[in-house]
Amino acid sequence: MVASSKKGQAAGAAVLLAIIAGLLILFIILVPPKERAELLGDQKGSSSSSGGTISGGQDLLLASPGRIDYLNQREIEHPLPIITVETQTETKIIAEKNLAYAKKAVFSEKTSPFTFSIDDLDHTGSVLLSFSVDAIEGMLIISLNGEEIYYNQVELGANTPIPIPKNALKAENQVIFAVSSPGVALWRTNEVSLSNIKLVADVTNVESQSSRTIFLVSETERQNVEKAILRFQPGCAFGEVGRLSVEINGDEIYSAIPDCDVGRIPVEFSPSLLHAGENQVVFKTQKGKFLLSHVLILSKLKEVDFPVYYFELSNDQLQDIRDGASRVRLTMNFVDVTGSKLGEIVFNGNRRHFDTREVSTTLDLSDDAVRGSNSIKIKPEKTIEVRELRVELVE
Repeated sequence: MVASSKKGQAAGAAVLLAIIAGLLILFIILVPPKERAELLGDQKGSSSSSGGTISGGQDLLLASPGRIDYLNQREIEHPLPIITVETQTETKIIAEKNLAYAKKAVFSEKTSPFTFSIDDLDHTGSVLLSFSVDAIEGMLIISLNGEEIYYNQVELGANTPIPIPKNALKAENQVIFAVSSPGVALWRTNEVSLSNIKLVADVTNVESQSSRTIFLVSETERQNVEKAILRFQPGCAFGEVGRLSVEINGDEIYSAIPDCDVGRIPVEFSPSLLHAGENQVVFKTQKGKFLLSHVLILSKLKEVDFPVYYFELSNDQLQDIRDGASRVRLTMNFVDVTGSKLGEIVFNGNRRHFDTREVSTTLDLSDDAVRGSNSIKIKPEKTIEVRELRVELVE
């Protein structure tokens, strides 16, 4: 009985151990590969491939360079066509009336109104009122917009034009012709008869007083411009022109009366006024005519400093690399997969070319690695965007 009991206990223990072993095996199978490798003491980890990179290496460097510009010139010129800006002033008849008759007696009065409009008051200069006197008895009285502007004796025939005050003019105006009272001579009637009445003014045509032109600036130029300069050569008649103004994208950068027919005038302006894409230049004058030639927008670019990154290697790490037990691997991950990515990696002074359309590229830097500080410079042959730069020590 005792022997049979011991055999039963041994059999139960064996079953229990088998169950525990089975559970352990099942647990190991179900845990993630990385944790399973740690439980089993596998320090090498597992390897997998994705876009040319292998996981499980030791990170020596991890950075996000972002946009790296490529510039093969220090100046960019934007030549503009010959530009003409001018204002033309000419004398025009802005209103006229054939006849006007006015009379004044002690107990009666007749006046003659004359209404007219001024379409562009700002660009209307001196205004003169002219007329011929066909009959006159008394003094001629002329009012403009309710204010008396003339009270005088006139002679038969054509008379000297009467200047109209500019500050008395409006968009809509009314002139009233009247005659003075005969006074105590109750039997008399004063009267005036006018003909060929004209309002003449100096009107400035401003349709050509400004000129707009467009030039294009790339995103790379916009981000790297250090100095922006406008140059032009003015052709004009001295004494016949007024102030010339220049605007870049709505901001005035020049306003002066330039010396006519001299060399090019340089105007430096803030690079912040430039936009990536379309930019607008406006030339404008208030008087006279300018012929602007050799017009140029010049962008002077700053020198591009390509980014440099560093990582360290110990004596033991370098020895493993020399023995072939480890490698130094560089991986660049780009933002897009459509455009070509060209350039070179300068690693400790040694150049490695890359040319890819893929989303990433991988280079082996093992042969040029050194103990201590190692440097990596990215020099693109066109503007690129690097999402991630990774350097790993892999077996």
